Amino acid sequence: MRVVLSIFAGVAALALPWVVRLWRTRRWGLPVRIKVDPDAPSADAIAGYFAAVARRLDERPERMSVVIDGCTAESRSISLDFMPDGSMCVTVEGDEPKKFGLRRRWIPDHPVPLMLRSCRLWIEPVDSNRFRVMDALPFRVPPTIYAMCSLLAAIGVACVLPECIASAVGLAVGCLSAQTVRT
Repeated sequence: MRVVLSIFAGVAALALPWVVRLWRTRRWGLPVRIKVDPDAPSADAIAGYFAAVARRLDERPERMSVVIDGCTAESRSISLDFMPDGSMCVTVEGDEPKKFGLRRRWIPDHPVPLMLRSCRLWIEPVDSNRFRVMDALPFRVPPTIYAMCSLLAAIGVACVLPECIASAVGLAVGCLSAQTVRT
C-alpha cells in the first residue's frame, strides 16, 4: 500500500506544474484566428490583420492569443521583422516588405524575424498604448518551490517516508519540464 501511495504522490506532483500551465493558458481568452492564404499570401492582408488586433486592444485592453493558420503549403515563407528605424514589416518571400504602423507599440519578446506560416502569439497589454508579444507563454517557477522540494525530500529521507521523496522528485521534475517545453 505504501508503494502505491508513493507512486501516486510522485505522479500527482509531476502533473501539478502542467495543470498550472494549462490553467494559465486558459486565462488568456479565446484565440483570434488569422487565416493566411497558402497559395497567394498577401503581406497587405497580414499587416491589416495585425492593425485590426491593435484596434481591438485599443478598444478593450485584454490578454489574447493570436493563432496564425497558414495551412501546409511551404512554397513561400512569411516573416515578421523590424526595420532599423523601429518600424515593423511583413515579408512574403519574393515580394517587397510591407511596413505597417505599430512602431513603438509592439514590444517583441520573440525572436526576429518571426516566421508566420503557422504559429501562435501571446499578446499582453503593457499600458494604454503598448503591448508585449510573445511566441511562448512565460512560465516561471519561483525558487521557493525548489527549496520546498529539497525540504520535502530531506524530511522524507530523515523519516523514511517514500511518499515525501517521490512527491519532491516529481514536483521538481514537473517544474523543470514545464519550464522548458514551449506551448
